[in-house]
Amino acid sequence: MKKVYVEDLRETFVKDYVFPMLRGNAMYEGCYLLGTSIARPLIARRQAEIALKEGAKRYRTGATGKGNDQVRFELTYTALAPGLRIIAPWREWTMRSRRELIEYAERHGIPITATKSNPIAWT
Repeated sequence: MKKVYVEDLRETFVKDYVFPMLRGNAMYEGCYLLGTSIARPLIARRQAEIALKEGAKRYRTGATGKGNDQVRFELTYTALAPGLRIIAPWREWTMRSRRELIEYAERHGIPITATKSNPIAWT
């Protein structure tokens, strides 16, 4: 069974995340607002709510092993749905680059839009 949830979380994002961030003057190194990073907990929160509603046993995260997004997503998952197992391919697999992931997809006939010459064309 496959399900897709597409939701407009803009109002929640602004009211519950952006406004508190602005009130707290939360800036990275004092020079730019944390727009992208502040969105991650909202996305992860909604994913956790949906996973629990759907009776999921695991999460899969696509966050790379570089750290920031991985931490933001996984801390939220762990706080809100501690019984769900997190599957983190970047930590569990031996592949360490997008190039290696593209080669893996090619070897296994997995259709992707990224190529070795344009590795960021993920869909």
